[in-house]
Amino acid sequence: MPTENFELKSGQVAAVVGINAKQLQNAVEAGYVRPSVAGQGRGSVRLYTFEDVVRLRVFDILVRAYGLEQGRAARMLSSAWPRRLTADKQTLVIAPAKASADRGLPLEPITIPLADIITETERRISRVRKTYHEKRRGRPAGWSKRMSDGLSDVSIHLQDVSDEQIRRSIAAHRTGKRGGSGGKKRD
Repeated sequence: MPTENFELKSGQVAAVVGINAKQLQNAVEAGYVRPSVAGQGRGSVRLYTFEDVVRLRVFDILVRAYGLEQGRAARMLSSAWPRRLTADKQTLVIAPAKASADRGLPLEPITIPLADIITETERRISRVRKTYHEKRRGRPAGWSKRMSDGLSDVSIHLQDVSDEQIRRSIAAHRTGKRGGSGGKKRD
């Protein structure tokens, strides 16, 4: 396991796990996985530790490879997850639900190769940290000036038009759309 202490952003984690950011967001909001630093509110940053990423990869394996429903996978993972993730933990054993065992069927537990997942996650994180670039958020540089210029251009043409003329034009346009006349303006 990596000795350096680091935290990854949601986009980086999604790239490591191989899911899209919306899937990760949905899993977090449903309470199936938890970031170490849970952002509060719109635009806040969620941060994930190495253990969070490994746990999310195991969760993803349970859902995709074993076909478990997300809630059930989260409960099973929660009951089997070690108190402390260490490099010597070779496998993760998830016992079948007691209700299934009570029916007299000898069910085998799910055995997850945790050491292999840890090693592969280290490789994926290294690759993502070298190649991943956050998408820029917000409005692009110069947006405010372009918006202001665009509004000025439009307003020049409307200087001699009254509010009443605008209301009638809008009403005629809406009537035309409802009437199926293809939105043609009526005089």
